[in-house]
Amino acid sequence: METSPLEEEIIIIDLRRPPPGCTEHPLVRLKKAVKTLRKGEIIKVITDSRRIPVETIRVIARKKGLSVKIVAENPPVFEVLVGENI
Repeated sequence: METSPLEEEIIIIDLRRPPPGCTEHPLVRLKKAVKTLRKGEIIKVITDSRRIPVETIRVIARKKGLSVKIVAENPPVFEVLVGENI
């Protein structure tokens, strides 16, 4: 039986601006999260497409065999889910 995203652990990453005190580029944070993603986890990514386009997130996810699904659009801000078989 498949579980819905609500039953799985969701990690939220906001790429619109770096968190206070953070010196890493937002894409580095995303790549680290994708690399350490465990089975059953999902990453919810909030991005401003003027800064980091959704297609860039898709490319990073595909390299790890993950799917991307847009769940909210308010251009230029998008919310996407990254995980297995989304």
